[in-house]
Amino acid sequence: MFALYKKELQFYLNNPIGYIVIVLFGVFANFLFVKDIFLYGSASLRPFFDILPWLMMVFVPAVAMRTFSEEKKNNTIEILLSLPISETQIVLAKFFALLTIVAVGLLLTLSLPVSLYFLVTTTGSRIYIPELLIGYLGQIFMAAAFLSLSMFYSSQTKNQIIAFLASVITIFFLIIFSTDFVASFLPFIIQTGLAYLSPITQVGALSKGVVDIRAVYYFLSFIIVFLFLTIIDVERRD
Repeated sequence: MFALYKKELQFYLNNPIGYIVIVLFGVFANFLFVKDIFLYGSASLRPFFDILPWLMMVFVPAVAMRTFSEEKKNNTIEILLSLPISETQIVLAKFFALLTIVAVGLLLTLSLPVSLYFLVTTTGSRIYIPELLIGYLGQIFMAAAFLSLSMFYSSQTKNQIIAFLASVITIFFLIIFSTDFVASFLPFIIQTGLAYLSPITQVGALSKGVVDIRAVYYFLSFIIVFLFLTIIDVERRD
């Protein structure tokens, strides 16, 4: 399993496209927050965490779209399944390799809290550290959820573009479930249910610096369900 993890990781580390995607994510994340940093009027990173889901909506599917689609297109899925590891280990190895890549992308945004720290120190303010740490933990959970979803779609088709678009569209609807747009034309009870299903609602509590067990349970359940569905699909290819 570790050998497959290294192989998947090396694909992105030895491929210029992997670096381009990661760097673009870091650049856009930094730019979108910094350009309005003085408009927020606070030392909080919550506005930054509000931006990240929209970037991950594109970044995560772009990273994950090749996971199984390329294996099927190149007819290497049979070779993969012939390895002395289980289908579960194959899926998990790919999942953790992709999660590592996404984590590297998030690391590129650490310049924001560092810069903000020095900026607000001169004014006598300070950054709330639990909000920062737990906020980033929430983003990791959300990225992992998006990855599991994107890997599932990648396991359903040989076409990477279809996998990418299906993931982006699904994530888009999951995001807007928590917005006023949905509330404007749906009954309150339905809107409340859809809002709970949105990862934005769940990650919101973590962005405040509070470890919400319900949010952690939501993300773990989401990840497990879609990884399980992916494993089932991979097993059917055996």
